[in-house]
Amino acid sequence: MSLSRQQITLIGIFALFMGPVILVMMMRSSWWQYQPAGQKNLGQLVQPPIHLPLSQAQNIDNKWLILYVLDRSCDQPCFDQVTSLRQIHRAAGRNRGKFAIVLLSKADPEPSLRSSLESIYPDFQFLTDTNAMALSKLETVNVDVAGPRDDSSSIHTYILDPMRNVILAYGLSANPNDIHKDLTRLLKWSDQ
Repeated sequence: MSLSRQQITLIGIFALFMGPVILVMMMRSSWWQYQPAGQKNLGQLVQPPIHLPLSQAQNIDNKWLILYVLDRSCDQPCFDQVTSLRQIHRAAGRNRGKFAIVLLSKADPEPSLRSSLESIYPDFQFLTDTNAMALSKLETVNVDVAGPRDDSSSIHTYILDPMRNVILAYGLSANPNDIHKDLTRLLKWSDQ
């Protein structure tokens, strides 16, 4: 039984269109467990995500957040970190309105510190955690995320989803480009 040329063409067209559909069905089924080779995120993944009880500020509702924890006295490395966060926000282009940069502190920053930070970038959002609930949760995140040779106090930058869940954490030595890449990827896949 030999197949005619028309029958071979018909079988080829059927395989061309149905092959990818069958492949996707197999990948999504429990028969074939497809797992990516590795993680794409460059920050430390917080697993499971932890909800932060932040006060609802008007300009940060339903936005992704880059949260930076301010020390009591913001020295030069702190200013460098804050400046790099400004650069991330400026480099976001059309995605700039989809996220905000929040500077969190235990008490209101001193007026001189606040004015110098606002001179760096006026779009920073300042939040205070007077009852220290958010800061204590961030400390547990730091302990969980920091490796055995890392210092948990060196983690100051976090990415939060629009529901205020901590998703990624970054140490003081993190490259700002890594934060930008992770945030761009999250914004791309989140349909926000």
